[in-house]
Amino acid sequence: MIAKIKSIFKNWGTIVPEIQRGYLEKTLVHTNILRLRMIAWLLIFFNGFFIGIQQVFIDRVNLKHIEHIDLSRALAIAPFITELRLVIIGVSVVFLLLAKPPAAPEAVTRWHEYCESAFLLSNLVAFSVLSGMIQSTGPGIATAYIMAILVVAAFCYLNWQKALFIYSIAWCVMSIMMWRFQTDWLIAASGFLNCSVMTVIALVISQIIYNSRVQEVLNQQLLELQKENLTRSNEILRSLSYLDDLTNIPNRRDFNSYINREWKRSIRERKLLSLIMIDIDCFKKYNDTYGHQAGDDALARVATTLSDVIKRPADRIARYGGEEFVVILPDTNLAGARKMAGLMNEAVEALNIRHEHSPTGKVTISLGVACMLPKLDLLLDILIANADKALYKAKKAGGNQYFVMDE
Repeated sequence: MIAKIKSIFKNWGTIVPEIQRGYLEKTLVHTNILRLRMIAWLLIFFNGFFIGIQQVFIDRVNLKHIEHIDLSRALAIAPFITELRLVIIGVSVVFLLLAKPPAAPEAVTRWHEYCESAFLLSNLVAFSVLSGMIQSTGPGIATAYIMAILVVAAFCYLNWQKALFIYSIAWCVMSIMMWRFQTDWLIAASGFLNCSVMTVIALVISQIIYNSRVQEVLNQQLLELQKENLTRSNEILRSLSYLDDLTNIPNRRDFNSYINREWKRSIRERKLLSLIMIDIDCFKKYNDTYGHQAGDDALARVATTLSDVIKRPADRIARYGGEEFVVILPDTNLAGARKMAGLMNEAVEALNIRHEHSPTGKVTISLGVACMLPKLDLLLDILIANADKALYKAKKAGGNQYFVMDE
């Protein structure tokens, strides 16, 4: 037990190594405010109840048969106890009015922290005074003070600085009241000793609960971070599975998935769907002449250039296989697809990648353009076949051009 207490005090201030203290404190203050508002309502109810009982039965109370109770002293302090209970009720009402419950931990402000500390401190001081008054009537432990500090320790999350500050002031007030109102030093010493021991116990309990809550928050954040990292990793893996390793653009798998979705969407919305098939002219000769590494570099540069031509988010380019690419143009008519093909042809030619076996002396592309209005009784394969036929005609015509399938 001693070792446990030592570890608690040793770890104060280092229990939060990897979390922003600001966010943690706001989370704990948010919980404290909600709990203290509930406690405030209970204080109003029970103190009002006790005041009512005291007013109704004060004249009927007979304490003569209780030997250790000073009757005259008890009756003399009764009005002061009533006034003190009214003060507690007033403080609770003010707290409820000023400390509006924050909607979320992020909404906690410095004002909420002030209200929290002020409410705790004022109530502990009030119960310290109350215990001192009650103790003055006869021997016994100061139950009001002990109950108050144990409730605070059990239900509020206080870091060690705040807990030590609040409990120390409450303990000082309790000590003064205990020796001030109780003339019998033996009774005063007994009450003082009881309250002092319970204050230390409450302080230790408070920190055990605080550290447990902090660890819980840390575990929650760690779990959320792990979930976030797992989600991000899955997204990366998913994107990598749909990306071509060489050109870093979507691969054939992505093309198949995307073209099927767009085909179905075009059927539902009754919109045109265009497709452009692209092939690098004389690429086998390029590889044979300059080597496969140069061929890979050329493929990557062409892919990047074609991607840069595409501007709309819905348009998608993919590597179809080898030196072939394909471009999906949703909601695009034949004129728009033809314009896109022309821009891509010009962009690749402008790269000026040397190719001595090409008619133009540089790397060029051929493009086949097709457009359809998808329908339930038509097959997607028809659109792909039309674009492929157009590409074949463009290459047969000498390359470095595009050909459009009108049907």
